Amino acid sequence: MSTDENATGDITFDECQIGKGLKPLAQHGSIVIGQDGTITLLGTKGDVIDTAALTATTAKQLLITGGQSVSLVLDGRKYNVTPGWGVKGRARMGALSGIKAPKALVKLVREAIS
Repeated sequence: MSTDENATGDITFDECQIGKGLKPLAQHGSIVIGQDGTITLLGTKGDVIDTAALTATTAKQLLITGGQSVSLVLDGRKYNVTPGWGVKGRARMGALSGIKAPKALVKLVREAIS
């Protein structure tokens, strides 16, 4: 898994499993937190699944999965995501260094709202 900040300041979580209810949408997708205040879910081939403003997004770690999955609600549309699916990596950038990817994702969304 890598959690990277690119030249534009966007933060990308790759190797994400993304689903809606029991329906899988991407096995190797990405989540991009944009410098412009948006969050974008990308499919395995880079296609846009959904996008929303961070201020209209909520995130909560799911305890039933041991904190590995996150429930994301984008403008009222609910998704279950697992950043870093199958990889035991940690974020490697700035204030997120050493934090597991699900916790880092929740932290970024919550900071954008407050």
